[in-house]
Amino acid sequence: MTKVEFKLGTFSINGNNPYVGLVIDEVIYNLSFVAKAYGKNVLSTTDSIHEILNRWEANFDALRYITEFVSDNGRDAADWGGVKKLSDLKVLPPILKPSKMIYAAANYGGHIREMLNAGTAQNDEERDNMLDRDKARVRPYSFLKSPSSLVGAFDDIILPPESKKVDWEVELALAVGKVAKRVPAEKALKYVAGYMTTNDITARDAQSRPDWPTLRTDWFTGKSHDTFAPMGPYFVPAEFIGDYRDINLSLKVNGQIKQNDLAGEMVFSVEEQIEHASAQISLYPGDIISTGTPEGVGHGKGTYLKDGDIVEANAEGLGVQICNVFDER
Repeated sequence: MTKVEFKLGTFSINGNNPYVGLVIDEVIYNLSFVAKAYGKNVLSTTDSIHEILNRWEANFDALRYITEFVSDNGRDAADWGGVKKLSDLKVLPPILKPSKMIYAAANYGGHIREMLNAGTAQNDEERDNMLDRDKARVRPYSFLKSPSSLVGAFDDIILPPESKKVDWEVELALAVGKVAKRVPAEKALKYVAGYMTTNDITARDAQSRPDWPTLRTDWFTGKSHDTFAPMGPYFVPAEFIGDYRDINLSLKVNGQIKQNDLAGEMVFSVEEQIEHASAQISLYPGDIISTGTPEGVGHGKGTYLKDGDIVEANAEGLGVQICNVFDER
Protein backbone atom coordinates (compact mmCIF):
# COMPACT_ATOMS: atom_id res chain seq x y z
CA MET A 1 0.00 0.00 0.00
CA THR A 2 1.41 3.38 -0.98
CA LYS A 3 1.29 6.09 1.62
CA VAL A 4 -1.40 8.65 0.83
CA GLU A 5 -1.85 10.79 3.91
CA PHE A 6 -5.19 11.93 5.23
CA LYS A 7 -6.68 13.95 8.04
CA LEU A 8 -10.02 13.67 9.78
CA GLY A 9 -12.39 16.37 10.94
CA THR A 10 -15.94 16.83 12.15
CA PHE A 11 -18.14 19.12 10.09
CA SER A 12 -21.72 20.11 9.42
CA ILE A 13 -23.53 21.89 6.60
CA ASN A 14 -26.39 24.33 7.10
CA GLY A 15 -26.91 23.25 10.69
CA ASN A 16 -27.42 19.59 9.84
CA ASN A 17 -26.09 16.69 11.90
CA PRO A 18 -22.30 16.48 12.25
CA TYR A 19 -20.41 14.12 9.98
CA VAL A 20 -16.84 12.86 9.79
CA GLY A 21 -14.83 14.34 6.96
CA LEU A 22 -11.92 12.54 5.30
CA VAL A 23 -9.46 15.23 4.18
CA ILE A 24 -7.20 14.35 1.23
CA ASP A 25 -5.13 17.06 -0.44
CA GLU A 26 -7.34 19.73 1.14
CA VAL A 27 -10.54 18.21 -0.31
CA ILE A 28 -13.00 17.22 2.41
CA TYR A 29 -15.04 14.09 1.69
CA ASN A 30 -17.99 12.84 3.69
CA LEU A 31 -16.51 9.65 5.15
CA SER A 32 -19.79 7.73 5.09
CA PHE A 33 -20.14 8.45 1.34
CA VAL A 34 -16.62 7.35 0.39
CA ALA A 35 -16.76 4.30 2.66
CA LYS A 36 -19.95 3.23 0.88
CA ALA A 37 -18.39 3.88 -2.53
CA TYR A 38 -15.40 1.75 -1.52
CA GLY A 39 -17.89 -1.06 -1.12
CA LYS A 40 -16.10 -3.12 1.49
CA ASN A 41 -17.28 -3.11 5.08
CA VAL A 42 -13.86 -2.38 6.58
CA LEU A 43 -14.63 0.50 8.96
CA SER A 44 -16.30 -0.29 12.27
CA THR A 45 -18.22 3.00 12.06
CA THR A 46 -18.38 6.34 10.29
CA ASP A 47 -20.51 8.02 12.95
CA SER A 48 -17.82 10.01 14.78
CA ILE A 49 -14.07 10.25 15.21
CA HIS A 50 -14.54 9.30 18.84
CA GLU A 51 -16.18 6.01 17.83
CA ILE A 52 -13.56 5.41 15.15
CA LEU A 53 -10.91 5.71 17.87
CA ASN A 54 -12.55 2.91 19.84
CA ARG A 55 -11.02 0.51 17.30
CA TRP A 56 -8.29 2.78 16.05
CA GLU A 57 -5.65 0.31 14.87
CA ALA A 58 -8.06 -1.59 12.61
CA ASN A 59 -9.89 1.56 11.53
CA PHE A 60 -6.65 3.36 10.67
CA ASP A 61 -5.75 0.59 8.23
CA ALA A 62 -9.26 0.75 6.79
CA LEU A 63 -9.01 4.52 6.36
CA ARG A 64 -5.77 4.09 4.45
CA TYR A 65 -7.43 1.65 2.05
CA ILE A 66 -10.34 4.04 1.55
CA THR A 67 -7.94 6.95 1.03
CA GLU A 68 -6.04 4.98 -1.62
CA PHE A 69 -9.32 4.16 -3.33
CA VAL A 70 -10.38 7.81 -3.45
CA SER A 71 -6.95 8.92 -4.62
CA ASP A 72 -6.67 6.26 -7.34
CA ASN A 73 -10.13 6.81 -8.76
CA GLY A 74 -9.80 10.55 -8.99
CA ARG A 75 -13.55 11.14 -8.98
CA ASP A 76 -14.99 14.63 -8.83
CA ALA A 77 -15.17 15.79 -5.24
CA ALA A 78 -18.89 16.50 -5.42
CA ASP A 79 -19.67 12.85 -6.19
CA TRP A 80 -18.52 11.83 -2.73
CA GLY A 81 -19.62 14.82 -0.73
CA GLY A 82 -16.33 16.63 -1.23
CA VAL A 83 -15.98 20.38 -0.85
CA LYS A 84 -12.99 22.51 -1.66
CA LYS A 85 -12.85 24.88 1.30
CA LEU A 86 -13.25 24.81 5.03
CA SER A 87 -15.24 28.01 4.65
CA ASP A 88 -18.03 26.01 2.99
CA LEU A 89 -18.54 24.08 6.23
CA LYS A 90 -19.23 24.52 9.90
CA VAL A 91 -16.02 23.22 11.47
CA LEU A 92 -16.59 21.45 14.79
CA PRO A 93 -14.08 20.08 17.30
CA PRO A 94 -12.72 16.83 15.82
CA ILE A 95 -13.67 14.87 18.95
CA LEU A 96 -17.02 16.19 20.09
CA LYS A 97 -17.47 14.64 23.53
CA PRO A 98 -14.26 13.23 25.02
CA SER A 99 -14.71 11.60 28.41
CA LYS A 100 -11.91 13.77 29.76
CA MET A 101 -9.41 16.44 28.79
CA ILE A 102 -6.12 16.57 30.69
CA TYR A 103 -4.01 19.71 30.35
CA ALA A 104 -0.39 20.23 31.35
CA ALA A 105 0.56 23.28 33.41
CA ALA A 106 4.01 24.89 33.52
CA ASN A 107 5.57 22.60 30.91
CA TYR A 108 7.86 24.96 28.99
CA GLY A 109 10.83 26.64 30.66
CA GLY A 110 10.21 30.01 29.03
CA HIS A 111 6.56 29.99 30.05
CA ILE A 112 7.48 29.14 33.65
CA ARG A 113 9.91 32.05 33.78
CA GLU A 114 7.48 34.56 32.28
CA MET A 115 4.78 33.54 34.75
CA LEU A 116 7.20 33.89 37.64
CA ASN A 117 8.25 37.32 36.42
CA ALA A 118 4.55 38.25 36.37
CA GLY A 119 4.35 37.48 40.08
CA THR A 120 2.98 33.94 40.15
CA ALA A 121 5.23 32.81 43.01
CA GLN A 122 4.46 34.16 46.47
CA ASN A 123 8.00 33.81 47.83
CA ASP A 124 11.55 32.80 46.90
CA GLU A 125 11.08 29.20 48.00
CA GLU A 126 8.05 28.78 45.77
CA ARG A 127 9.93 30.41 42.89
CA ASP A 128 12.84 28.01 43.31
CA ASN A 129 10.46 25.06 43.37
CA MET A 130 8.79 26.16 40.13
CA LEU A 131 12.16 26.54 38.43
CA ASP A 132 13.28 23.10 39.62
CA ARG A 133 13.11 20.76 36.64
CA ASP A 134 14.93 17.84 38.29
CA LYS A 135 12.75 14.96 37.11
CA ALA A 136 13.97 12.80 39.95
CA ARG A 137 11.98 15.06 42.28
CA VAL A 138 9.44 16.89 40.11
CA ARG A 139 6.51 15.22 38.35
CA PRO A 140 4.24 16.61 35.62
CA TYR A 141 1.55 19.01 36.84
CA SER A 142 -1.82 18.46 35.20
CA PHE A 143 -5.42 19.57 35.56
CA LEU A 144 -8.78 18.57 34.09
CA LYS A 145 -10.61 20.93 31.77
CA SER A 146 -14.32 20.53 31.09
CA PRO A 147 -15.19 19.04 27.67
CA SER A 148 -18.07 21.55 27.56
CA SER A 149 -15.45 24.26 26.92
CA LEU A 150 -14.73 22.76 23.47
CA VAL A 151 -15.47 24.78 20.34
CA GLY A 152 -14.38 24.51 16.73
CA ALA A 153 -11.30 26.05 15.18
CA PHE A 154 -13.21 29.01 13.73
CA ASP A 155 -15.73 29.58 16.48
CA ASP A 156 -15.84 32.69 18.64
CA ILE A 157 -14.08 33.00 21.98
CA ILE A 158 -16.48 34.60 24.44
CA LEU A 159 -15.06 36.69 27.29
CA PRO A 160 -16.95 36.18 30.57
CA PRO A 161 -17.90 39.46 32.27
CA GLU A 162 -16.31 38.32 35.55
CA SER A 163 -12.83 38.34 34.03
CA LYS A 164 -10.71 41.18 32.66
CA LYS A 165 -7.59 39.06 32.10
CA VAL A 166 -8.42 36.35 29.57
CA ASP A 167 -5.29 34.92 28.00
CA TRP A 168 -4.18 32.65 25.16
CA GLU A 169 -2.09 29.45 25.20
CA VAL A 170 -1.41 27.61 21.94
CA GLU A 171 -0.76 23.92 22.62
CA LEU A 172 -0.19 20.56 21.00
CA ALA A 173 -3.02 18.18 21.89
CA LEU A 174 -3.07 14.42 21.44
CA ALA A 175 -5.91 11.93 21.29
CA VAL A 176 -5.63 8.56 22.98
CA GLY A 177 -6.15 5.56 20.68
CA LYS A 178 -6.53 2.67 23.10
CA VAL A 179 -7.12 2.02 26.79
CA ALA A 180 -4.07 2.99 28.83
CA LYS A 181 -3.33 2.24 32.47
CA ARG A 182 0.12 2.54 34.05
CA VAL A 183 1.85 2.84 30.70
CA PRO A 184 5.64 3.30 30.93
CA ALA A 185 7.07 6.23 29.00
CA GLU A 186 9.01 4.02 26.60
CA LYS A 187 5.73 2.48 25.35
CA ALA A 188 3.53 5.57 25.56
CA LEU A 189 3.57 6.68 21.91
CA LYS A 190 1.84 3.43 20.95
CA TYR A 191 -1.23 4.83 22.70
CA VAL A 192 -1.31 8.09 20.71
CA ALA A 193 -3.79 7.96 17.84
CA GLY A 194 -3.15 11.47 16.56
CA TYR A 195 -2.58 15.16 17.22
CA MET A 196 -4.55 18.41 17.05
CA THR A 197 -4.05 22.15 17.46
CA THR A 198 -5.64 23.63 20.56
CA ASN A 199 -5.73 26.90 22.48
CA ASP A 200 -6.02 26.67 26.27
CA ILE A 201 -7.89 29.94 26.86
CA THR A 202 -7.46 31.04 30.47
CA ALA A 203 -9.03 33.62 32.76
CA ARG A 204 -5.95 34.58 34.78
CA ASP A 205 -7.78 36.70 37.33
CA ALA A 206 -10.27 33.88 37.93
CA GLN A 207 -7.42 31.45 38.60
CA SER A 208 -6.27 33.48 41.59
CA ARG A 209 -8.60 33.22 44.60
CA PRO A 210 -7.81 35.81 47.29
CA ASP A 211 -10.93 34.65 49.13
CA TRP A 212 -9.23 31.23 49.49
CA PRO A 213 -5.56 32.18 50.01
CA THR A 214 -4.48 28.78 51.28
CA LEU A 215 -5.93 26.97 48.25
CA ARG A 216 -4.43 29.32 45.66
CA THR A 217 -5.12 28.26 42.06
CA ASP A 218 -8.71 27.72 40.90
CA TRP A 219 -8.30 25.65 37.75
CA PHE A 220 -12.04 25.11 37.29
CA THR A 221 -12.99 28.79 37.22
CA GLY A 222 -9.91 29.85 35.28
CA LYS A 223 -9.98 27.23 32.56
CA SER A 224 -13.42 25.74 31.90
CA HIS A 225 -15.62 28.59 30.69
CA ASP A 226 -17.63 27.92 27.55
CA THR A 227 -15.51 28.48 24.38
CA PHE A 228 -12.23 28.20 26.31
CA ALA A 229 -10.96 25.19 24.33
CA PRO A 230 -10.86 25.79 20.57
CA MET A 231 -9.77 22.46 19.05
CA GLY A 232 -8.83 21.43 15.52
CA PRO A 233 -9.61 21.97 12.70
CA TYR A 234 -8.11 18.56 12.00
CA PHE A 235 -7.20 15.34 13.71
CA VAL A 236 -3.94 14.15 12.12
CA PRO A 237 -2.96 10.50 12.67
CA ALA A 238 0.30 10.06 14.56
CA GLU A 239 1.49 7.81 11.73
CA PHE A 240 1.84 10.91 9.55
CA ILE A 241 3.77 12.96 12.11
CA GLY A 242 7.49 12.30 11.93
CA ASP A 243 8.57 13.53 15.36
CA TYR A 244 6.09 15.56 17.37
CA ARG A 245 9.02 17.47 18.89
CA ASP A 246 9.57 19.14 15.52
CA ILE A 247 6.07 20.64 15.42
CA ASN A 248 6.24 24.42 15.62
CA LEU A 249 3.66 26.07 17.84
CA SER A 250 2.73 29.65 17.02
CA LEU A 251 0.03 32.13 17.91
CA LYS A 252 -0.89 35.58 16.65
CA VAL A 253 -3.23 38.20 18.07
CA ASN A 254 -4.41 40.71 15.46
CA GLY A 255 -1.59 39.58 13.18
CA GLN A 256 1.19 40.08 15.75
CA ILE A 257 3.22 37.00 16.66
CA LYS A 258 2.95 36.27 20.38
CA GLN A 259 4.13 32.66 20.66
CA ASN A 260 6.59 30.75 18.48
CA ASP A 261 8.42 27.65 19.72
CA LEU A 262 8.96 23.96 19.08
CA ALA A 263 7.04 21.25 20.90
CA GLY A 264 10.43 19.71 21.62
CA GLU A 265 11.04 22.45 24.18
CA MET A 266 8.44 21.03 26.56
CA VAL A 267 9.84 19.98 29.93
CA PHE A 268 7.90 16.75 30.31
CA SER A 269 7.57 14.92 27.01
CA VAL A 270 4.39 13.46 25.56
CA GLU A 271 5.64 10.08 26.72
CA GLU A 272 6.21 11.27 30.28
CA GLN A 273 2.82 12.95 30.42
CA ILE A 274 1.04 9.78 29.31
CA GLU A 275 3.00 7.78 31.88
CA HIS A 276 2.01 10.22 34.62
CA ALA A 277 -1.66 10.54 33.62
CA SER A 278 -2.19 6.81 33.15
CA ALA A 279 -0.73 6.15 36.59
CA GLN A 280 -3.53 8.23 38.11
CA ILE A 281 -6.55 7.28 35.98
CA SER A 282 -7.35 5.01 33.07
CA LEU A 283 -7.19 6.71 29.69
CA TYR A 284 -9.75 5.75 27.05
CA PRO A 285 -9.95 6.17 23.27
CA GLY A 286 -10.91 9.74 22.48
CA ASP A 287 -9.48 11.19 25.68
CA ILE A 288 -7.44 14.33 25.04
CA ILE A 289 -4.13 15.32 26.59
CA SER A 290 -2.93 18.87 25.91
CA THR A 291 0.77 19.18 26.50
CA GLY A 292 1.40 22.73 27.70
CA THR A 293 2.12 26.11 26.17
CA PRO A 294 5.39 27.85 25.31
CA GLU A 295 6.51 31.35 26.25
CA GLY A 296 4.56 34.32 24.97
CA VAL A 297 1.25 34.35 26.79
CA GLY A 298 -0.35 37.72 27.47
CA HIS A 299 0.07 37.50 31.24
CA GLY A 300 3.83 37.77 30.86
CA LYS A 301 3.44 41.33 29.56
CA GLY A 302 0.13 42.23 31.19
CA THR A 303 -1.83 42.19 27.93
CA TYR A 304 -5.05 40.23 27.51
CA LEU A 305 -7.75 39.44 24.99
CA LYS A 306 -10.43 42.05 24.34
CA ASP A 307 -13.60 42.39 22.34
CA GLY A 308 -12.78 42.52 18.62
CA ASP A 309 -9.47 40.66 18.75
CA ILE A 310 -8.62 37.91 16.27
CA VAL A 311 -6.56 34.96 17.52
CA GLU A 312 -4.69 32.63 15.16
CA ALA A 313 -3.27 29.46 16.71
CA ASN A 314 -1.22 26.96 14.74
CA ALA A 315 0.45 23.64 15.48
CA GLU A 316 2.41 23.19 12.27
CA GLY A 317 0.87 20.60 9.98
CA LEU A 318 -2.25 20.17 12.10
CA GLY A 319 -4.25 23.15 10.88
CA VAL A 320 -4.65 26.81 11.78
CA GLN A 321 -7.37 28.14 14.07
CA ILE A 322 -8.81 31.61 13.55
CA CYS A 323 -11.12 32.75 16.35
CA ASN A 324 -12.83 36.09 16.83
CA VAL A 325 -13.07 37.38 20.39
CA PHE A 326 -16.24 38.95 21.77
CA ASP A 327 -17.53 40.10 25.12
CA GLU A 328 -20.37 37.99 26.43
CA ARG A 329 -23.65 39.59 25.42
